[in-house]
Amino acid sequence: MVGGREHTLSAQDVILTMKAPEGYSVEREGAHAVALDLTIDDSLLREGRSREIVHAVQNARKSAGLEIEDRIELALAGDALLLEAASEHEAYVSGETLALQLSLGDDGGGCGERAAQMDYREQADLEGLTLEIGLRRAGGV
Repeated sequence: MVGGREHTLSAQDVILTMKAPEGYSVEREGAHAVALDLTIDDSLLREGRSREIVHAVQNARKSAGLEIEDRIELALAGDALLLEAASEHEAYVSGETLALQLSLGDDGGGCGERAAQMDYREQADLEGLTLEIGLRRAGGV
């Protein structure tokens, strides 16, 4: 009823659209649809940051002229959020970068000094967060 008058609608008069709920992405094909929750919790964010750290260290290894199979000693310093991610995923970071030894700390602690003692040092910017990378080829390996 519109304005007191009854109107009959047919399928040609109606357009059905799908709108994703807040925080979701929806894709549809034919009669099927999939909704993906786009929420990133703290744990997932730290895992993503650990992957970015590995990428930055791999770039540093390349810049330092290391071979793919070279084992390293690695020191990371910088933003606390990055160090937290590296600490939580220490086995992953060490394994992917072939680090036999991984030192973590901030610029005011021992790791910043440890990074300064390494053969190669560089600074990386990860999503606006600073990461200090110090590395050297592991001796006797």
